Amino acid sequence: MSETAGTVSAHGQDAPIAGHGFARMFGALRTAPYYRTYWVGNQASLLVMQMQFVAMGYLAFTLTNSAAILGLVNLATGLPQFVVSPVAGVLADRYRKRNLILIVQMVLCLAAVALGVLASLGILQWWHLMVAAFVQGSCFAINMPARQSWIPALVPEAELPNAIALNNAGFNAARIIGPALGGILIAVPGFGANGIFYLSIPAVAWVYYTLLQISIVGEPGTRKRNPFWSEFMIGIRSIIRSEVLAPLFLLALVTLLLGMSYQMLLPAFALGVFHSGSEGLGLMGAMVGAGALAGSLLMAYFARSGSKARIQTVAGTTLGVGLLVYGVLSGLHWFIPALVILFILGAATDFYSTINNTLILLNTERELFGRVMSIYMMTWSLAPLASAPFGTAMDRFGGPLTMIVLGGILTVFFVGMTRFHPSYRRMA
Repeated sequence: MSETAGTVSAHGQDAPIAGHGFARMFGALRTAPYYRTYWVGNQASLLVMQMQFVAMGYLAFTLTNSAAILGLVNLATGLPQFVVSPVAGVLADRYRKRNLILIVQMVLCLAAVALGVLASLGILQWWHLMVAAFVQGSCFAINMPARQSWIPALVPEAELPNAIALNNAGFNAARIIGPALGGILIAVPGFGANGIFYLSIPAVAWVYYTLLQISIVGEPGTRKRNPFWSEFMIGIRSIIRSEVLAPLFLLALVTLLLGMSYQMLLPAFALGVFHSGSEGLGLMGAMVGAGALAGSLLMAYFARSGSKARIQTVAGTTLGVGLLVYGVLSGLHWFIPALVILFILGAATDFYSTINNTLILLNTERELFGRVMSIYMMTWSLAPLASAPFGTAMDRFGGPLTMIVLGGILTVFFVGMTRFHPSYRRMA
């Protein structure tokens, strides 16, 4: 990755300094001006996105009173992420990454405004939410590989783990403020859920303003291009043949399938289990975000640690046990203790995902960044995809029992990986 570091230096980035305390925690923001501009610009989009997730989940459940329908709306987000990601990864490696991001941001804005208009006219139906979710999922499938594979060009190589952690910190800060603010605004007369969708207009304007300040545009690789499917299969083979990437993707597959869907089913817990209204939904989402922010900031500090795989194992096991406890507390209708567990779940989730993301990028050839990260994004689509059958399970067996079973299976899986998978044991 010396080529990446050279590009960064050529654009005025200073050499990374490890430092201590806050200097170490925010190293990439200090030493990489273009990354700082990228990070600041991304925050507006992330904040409004999190508010819209709350609004869409709230509308889906209030329109139908069904956790299964809520799961279907989430499914509509995850399905295109799974299908479009292979193409998205090749696009990220073939075209300028900044241009892809700008196009995606505009499409997301138009989809949100369309929902706002339908809600304002009083003709919004749950299938409208599914259509918008499908468009959003397709955009996310392109946006995430482009963004993730652009970051190494914006920071010195030594600061890459810190930059990824800070990227997650920004996302999680939005997860704290966004759900809480979204839950409050839904209850404001004259604003409501439709007003949240209109906030996409100033958000996308800010994203355009900031990203156009960055002269590094994320140029595609210079090697000979093959057909789309051949390009995608090169990425697949690089993962399968890698002693490091293969277990990391297995971990992502199972963890995202079993351990992340609880976040998308929060409206069903807030409204159908705890009966806490939109304010309670916002508070639950904010607690998950607060835990994730704490986890990402700690991970930013420990980004240079050589024990990443061991930390990941602890985080994954904590996630499984936490889900089990969350299910028990939900069954007892103990709202405040459940909020504490959601904080822990958020921290464990972020520790796991930050380390997995970092290890994948550090063990991937630069020219394959887009394709490998797009395949990684395919695994992330499993969380919304799984929320549909898990939402159906909640309707039939109850949310508490569903979480207990998922948490138990995930805990056993992580313990088994640590003890019996040879490649992962060597990493740990």
